[in-house]
Amino acid sequence: MASIFEPLGIAWAGLFAGSLPTLTAFYKNLGFQVLAADDNYCLMDAGSGSHFEIWSKGAARSMRKTPSEQSVLVGFRVARLEPVVSDWMERVVMPIGAIESDGGTRWIHYVDPEGNRFELKDLRGEGQESQRPA
Repeated sequence: MASIFEPLGIAWAGLFAGSLPTLTAFYKNLGFQVLAADDNYCLMDAGSGSHFEIWSKGAARSMRKTPSEQSVLVGFRVARLEPVVSDWMERVVMPIGAIESDGGTRWIHYVDPEGNRFELKDLRGEGQESQRPA
């Protein structure tokens, strides 16, 4: 029997924070808008109808978390990487590594103040070579 499941994208992603105020401020500084919040969570607009949520009672780490400490990696889609990377660098948020590409997408990784790795991703991967942001 064939499945009728046809995914339309990611509707929601979330993570736990050691310091909810610290991560809320970090992601707000990057441009995420807060939709709702209290002492235990913060729900943010992640674009195109999707949400990004942060809850309290997580664990922070001063360095990038290992896969066993963070088993899910979130990729936020943007129209084009370079303008966002440049804007974030002006906000003193530095990427880890270069812009990479494969299979029709391009991405670059970041680490938030609690060691959670995430990426920015665009769909301009065809024919693009890996490069450091300007």
